[in-house]
Amino acid sequence: MLKKLLGKLAVPPIEVAAGDAWKAGKTVFIRKFYPRPTKNDADLAQAIQDVEALGWKLASSQFEGDGLQRHANLVFTRP
Repeated sequence: MLKKLLGKLAVPPIEVAAGDAWKAGKTVFIRKFYPRPTKNDADLAQAIQDVEALGWKLASSQFEGDGLQRHANLVFTRP
């Protein structure tokens, strides 16, 4: 459901955006990720794992906000 909504808004899922950045030859991939509060950051861990499976390495992660506004700023680099 969320992927359908993001598709309509033209915001690709994190793994698609990371794949596009990798194919474009980018050296850094930065993304803001909003984990679902009901998932206890399991969706965040899955997103990081999906991006790292493409070849990116997590360089830093910083959390900001509270409650529904809580998000992670993720920075990935090429190895």
